[in-house]
Amino acid sequence: MFQMNLIKKLKTSYRIRMSSDNRYLCHNMGSKTIVFDLKSWDKIAELDKPKHPSDMRFSKNNEYLLIKNTVGTICVYDTVDFSLVKTFQSNKAYKLIEGDVNFTQDNLILDILHTSYGRQIALIDIHTKEHEILTDFEDSLLLTGCPTLIYYNQFIQTENSHLFTLSYVDETDYRLHKIVKVKEPINKDSIEVLSNSEIWYWDSVVFDSIHQVFILVQANEITLVDSEFKKVLKKNDIVTNDYPDETGYFRHIHLSNDSNFIVVTYSSKLFILRYKDLTTILVENIPYACFAEFSNDNRYLLIGTWNNGYVLENNLK
Repeated sequence: MFQMNLIKKLKTSYRIRMSSDNRYLCHNMGSKTIVFDLKSWDKIAELDKPKHPSDMRFSKNNEYLLIKNTVGTICVYDTVDFSLVKTFQSNKAYKLIEGDVNFTQDNLILDILHTSYGRQIALIDIHTKEHEILTDFEDSLLLTGCPTLIYYNQFIQTENSHLFTLSYVDETDYRLHKIVKVKEPINKDSIEVLSNSEIWYWDSVVFDSIHQVFILVQANEITLVDSEFKKVLKKNDIVTNDYPDETGYFRHIHLSNDSNFIVVTYSSKLFILRYKDLTTILVENIPYACFAEFSNDNRYLLIGTWNNGYVLENNLK
């Protein structure tokens, strides 16, 4: 696969995450999350809460592991012995929803909550369960019948900020996107909203802090936009006539930590692009693919599918 050495083949893996100290690797299956010791590949924990896990994150200091499931329930585990610290479920004040989530530098949970006035970005304390709503975005449901949506995209380590997509339907019935950056330490004044008059919609976006550009994917096209999100710098097709087989639908985008390579996951095929010219350099047919990311140190390429997960030794140069 990608002419890379296979380090470990896993069972069903909707997501694969590594702790930043390269001590643990975990992957989620249909009803549980498995944790491995990355040095020995011994299975050290099999976590059955929450059921139907969808996303996982290690805290910045690797003290905690967060697992979120398909209905929004969150379980936080201590990584000393992987004992359960807290479980978070929907309540009268807010509803937890499916979607990616992350920790802040202070081990708070940064998530999207469905409140009485629509979906908003919020902080949740993992010990007290108290929450703080950070945004007051207008819910387009009131005007158009279609709700305002928010998606977590990325933690930008060098800027210590989090990247979200804000999506809403305007009065002409077009669904539009904006970028929301939440910088730490987090407060209501640390939130910045960016829009572009030429680009109204995308499947996903990441920020490249080395080259100071936003990288957007929409269907089979990749676009670079400047750091102010005003000027389109370059566009290129990911899928060309060189790859006529069925590609499937878009699932995930990730940028290597050195910003040299971009991996784009579709449900039937994975593409690796070289950043400097946006040229596709490797393509792999992978049925039921749902996830691919480089590890924090770029040593590994982690690929998840409905059937298996793969940990590959990254040999890209």
